[in-house]
Amino acid sequence: MFASLSSFQIPNIVHILQNGQRVDLATHQQKWTPSEDPRAELSKVEAEVEKVSITLAYLLGRVHDLKAQLNQGNSPFLRILPPEIISEIFVCCLQIPQPSEALGKVDSSIPLRLGAVCSAWRSIAWTTPHLWAAVSLHLRSALTIASQATLLREWLARSGHLPLSIWLSSSEDVPWAVTNAEGILKAINDYSNRWQNVDIRLPSACYRYLPPPEEHLPILQSITLRPPGGQGDRTHRVNIFNTPQLTRLSLQCLYLRSIRFNWEVITKLELESFYVDECLEMLREAINIVEFTVRRILGGDDRHTLPEATIVVPALTTLKIENDKGTDLATLFTKIHTPALRELSFSADNVGSVPVPHMITLLTDSQCSLEVLSLSSCSLPEAGLESLLSTIPSLRELHLNLPGSESNGERFQPLTDRILEKFDPAYVQANQDASVLLPGLEVLSYSGLQSFSWSSMLQMVHSRMTANLAERPSTPPPVELLDTSDLTSSSSRTTAFAPLIKDIYSRLSALNLRIVLFTEEQVAQVPPSSSLHDGTAGLKTKLETIVKLPPPTPVDTAPTTPNNEPAT
Repeated sequence: MFASLSSFQIPNIVHILQNGQRVDLATHQQKWTPSEDPRAELSKVEAEVEKVSITLAYLLGRVHDLKAQLNQGNSPFLRILPPEIISEIFVCCLQIPQPSEALGKVDSSIPLRLGAVCSAWRSIAWTTPHLWAAVSLHLRSALTIASQATLLREWLARSGHLPLSIWLSSSEDVPWAVTNAEGILKAINDYSNRWQNVDIRLPSACYRYLPPPEEHLPILQSITLRPPGGQGDRTHRVNIFNTPQLTRLSLQCLYLRSIRFNWEVITKLELESFYVDECLEMLREAINIVEFTVRRILGGDDRHTLPEATIVVPALTTLKIENDKGTDLATLFTKIHTPALRELSFSADNVGSVPVPHMITLLTDSQCSLEVLSLSSCSLPEAGLESLLSTIPSLRELHLNLPGSESNGERFQPLTDRILEKFDPAYVQANQDASVLLPGLEVLSYSGLQSFSWSSMLQMVHSRMTANLAERPSTPPPVELLDTSDLTSSSSRTTAFAPLIKDIYSRLSALNLRIVLFTEEQVAQVPPSSSLHDGTAGLKTKLETIVKLPPPTPVDTAPTTPNNEPAT
């Protein structure tokens, strides 16, 4: 059509467009005649079309600007609040997780959703660096990696000069054998001097694109490396050493010989799927470690030569072990000394037992004042529990989560009347036993089979609550919190158990305690003033007692009458 335009007609059409007049192409089409020099005419037409396009683009831009002004005038949010305040409100929409939190908690869509509202919001969001200081990128397809790398660069470019938190992960559908993630890693490497928290869950083959060893990472505080399926090849190396602020390191299924970090500055170390000798070697090098967590410990070793002398970990206060593969941990417990240890947690995922002798060796040889002990999902006999607790008189909190504790077909019931009697100062004094078990205990939490009688439990709590510390300094302090939950009972025992529940409630009320019961039959037996309205069907009994601090003088323990009002 435009090839038929004559040179004198084009300016007329441009003039009409510029002045906002309506163009009737049919009228002009009738006047068009074939050109004698089509090539020259085409050049002129193209030049005029370019002018028209520029004019049209300008007019469309003005339409957009005018609509934006109208929107801003109609929005009290934009009309009243200055951009600086709106920017702060946008930042409050973010939920920045801590490095140890789950990757899925990072919602990177918030800045984009804010910018999609209108052009004014987008302008403010795009110029608010705090919105772009954290990013979570999940690679779903090899076909989109290039475009995702471009978007990642644009995202990080808006972050100003702020410290960066970066989470990278990938779908199992990505064929990494023929996929190159160089663009993604290079995009974040351009800002490595601002890395603060980095979580990379890409195959270990991508590690060759990480910053070189000589690169300085001045504010890096946390690194997480979790390659899907583990390290694919020992030649995939990590050498991130120039990190003066690195305090937290989380690694999964890597070979120690293939990684190098500045171990001396690390205070929190999390390991998963490492050999015992690798764990010990890292403890030997991380001399300032405060918290050590290890999961899925592998059997065997990776041929690391350990020193003959015991490894002293002087600053370690928290040790958490999840031995869900049932690995022999004798070497781990007996090869280290932890004089500053205050919290010990052990779990076996119901596939193993508590290594009581080795744990006792660790605690006694270290001469530490352990304050918190947590044992969960592992088998533990009564004798083992008593033997273990007798070695840690400094314990203040004991948490036992042992549902269905059994080993080799034998079911264990660790928290028995005999153990509770050892907790009871009155019983110990009356029977002239050597000493009270756990004299400093303040918190007792138990979940598992009901292997004790309520009379023994109440007697132990009563004895500690009524102890006069001023007259008898050697008497243990009162228990501040007693929490027993998930106590299994059979349907045949429920009816017989109800009167005892009522008695428990009355006696605990006399001791200024509050009891909460969750079972339909048992709630029906509790006085109405207790305001207990929740009831759940089933054979599970949940009992939680919260013990308040006692008054300075001994509490009157005279038997209560039915008219006693329960404590609130």
